[in-house]
This record gives sequence, C-alpha cells and structure tokens, in this order.
Amino acid sequence: MSSEPSDATGAGAAARHLALAARPRRPWFLIAAALLLAVLSGTLWSRWRDTRMHAEQLEAELKGVYAEAEMLRTEAVRAQQRIAQLERELRGAAANTKAGDKPASPSPDPR
Repeated sequence: MSSEPSDATGAGAAARHLALAARPRRPWFLIAAALLLAVLSGTLWSRWRDTRMHAEQLEAELKGVYAEAEMLRTEAVRAQQRIAQLERELRGAAANTKAGDKPASPSPDPR
C-alpha cells in the first residue's frame, strides 16, 4: 500500500514534468532582437527626418545665395558697361579739346 501512493505521486510529478517540458519555451533572444530592431528603426527614422529638414534648409539658403550672387553679377556687368560708356565720352571730350573745339556742354534739363 505504501508503494501505491508513491507511484501515484511519482506518476503525477512525471506527468507535470512532461507537461512543462512539452510547453514551448519563449524565444527570448528573438524578442530582444525584435525590440532592439524597433528601437534602432525609430532612432534612424528620427535622425533621417532631422537630416532631411536640415538639408531642405540648406537648399533654401543656397538658392538665396545664388540669387544674391546673380544680382551682384548683373550689377557688376551694368557698372562695367557704365564705365565703358563714360570712358568713351571722356575720350571723345578729350579729342574735341585737343582739336580746339569747345567741350560739349551737357544739354539743359528740359523740365
């Protein structure tokens, strides 16, 4: 009689052990890897967004710089043209003075 209860408890313990062994273990490594991937993805996405915004700001600034450079170039070309015109007028006035002519006086402002 004493062997029967020990067999019953032994069989129950063995059945419990088999039930625990048959239940699949959690894949902790896979869970940790998935969490790490989620954290890295979030971090990379936020950095990418910040970098994209910074690049857009730099592009806008670059467009402004190009516009200003073009304006200055145009102004320099106009100044060169004005200088060339004044030099021609000066040479013409100097040639008239050497020839004995009176320097051409500017025409009065018709107001």
